[in-house]
Amino acid sequence: GALASGGLIILITSAGGAFGGILQQSGIAARIQELAPSSQSLWILVIAFFATAIVRAAQGSATVAMITAVGILSGFGNAELGFDPLYLAIAIGCGSKPFPWMNDSGFWVISKMSGMTESETLRSFSVLLTIMGFTGLIATILLAMIFPFPFGQG
Repeated sequence: GALASGGLIILITSAGGAFGGILQQSGIAARIQELAPSSQSLWILVIAFFATAIVRAAQGSATVAMITAVGILSGFGNAELGFDPLYLAIAIGCGSKPFPWMNDSGFWVISKMSGMTESETLRSFSVLLTIMGFTGLIATILLAMIFPFPFGQG
């Protein structure tokens, strides 16, 4: 019961961390840093969002997508962002929302527990989570523009 569920969570989290570590060692963080016009650019938030969303769509798990994105974007941790790093974490979280489909266990939980068909779940749950993710990204960018200072120091 609980031990099996806990073990599965640990396995998924560890796999995501390992995948993120492999990507970090591959030098992808440096390549992504080159994509941003400057290290103090809000484009980093957009890149973080889409890096997470792509991993999420490809393999289904929001948790693994976030852990992987943190590994990919870890090079920005030492950079002068020009805004609180919390916004980067929020952008990664928002990027874990879009595009849930049939490779996502949450998709199946919602589908089966609500009695919806796969098509109905795609049209409702998937669309709503995608809207939620993009709305969160827009709000995060706006807040980073208006209140860029580090929290607790402003």
